[in-house]
Amino acid sequence: MMDEYVSLKELANRLGMNRSHARRYVLRLGFKPVKQRTVGSGNQLSLSVTRGEADEIVQRREEQGFSHLSRVVVDNESGWFYAIQLVPDLDPRRIKLGFAADVGDRLNQHRTAAPTARLLKSWACRRTWEAAAIDSIARGFRRIGGEVFECSEPSEVPGRGDAFFAVMPSLEVENSR
Repeated sequence: MMDEYVSLKELANRLGMNRSHARRYVLRLGFKPVKQRTVGSGNQLSLSVTRGEADEIVQRREEQGFSHLSRVVVDNESGWFYAIQLVPDLDPRRIKLGFAADVGDRLNQHRTAAPTARLLKSWACRRTWEAAAIDSIARGFRRIGGEVFECSEPSEVPGRGDAFFAVMPSLEVENSR
């Protein structure tokens, strides 16, 4: 039975993706991974798909132009730091700061709960810079929870971000802004 399933870790390796991106890709295609014990996971419970589903997912990926010979490995360390106004119509001072591989996708995720959310600005960023960027940009802001803050003047946020990222090394990130 264990060999009838493929863990997402194994599938990610076949796809040339990291596990997190592979999981999102599988879900986007409409597959629903289940927890199963697999040989590849050392008999530990892990999110898995059937061997047939794994083959179909790989085939779909290849149809999209990704072949075994030209795998694209997602660089999970580079992306975008963003500042989003969560509810500009109700409380324009409420700001979400964070890191994302794709800012457009992240903004759309926020819009499921806050339909009027709007991007103030984004900057090319390494994942390891996120905490320092938040500390710098949100200095003096009131933390509401997690990465959500209340600031006195939202128009100052882009300038604070510009000042922080001006002293960081330049990055080339191929992604939507």
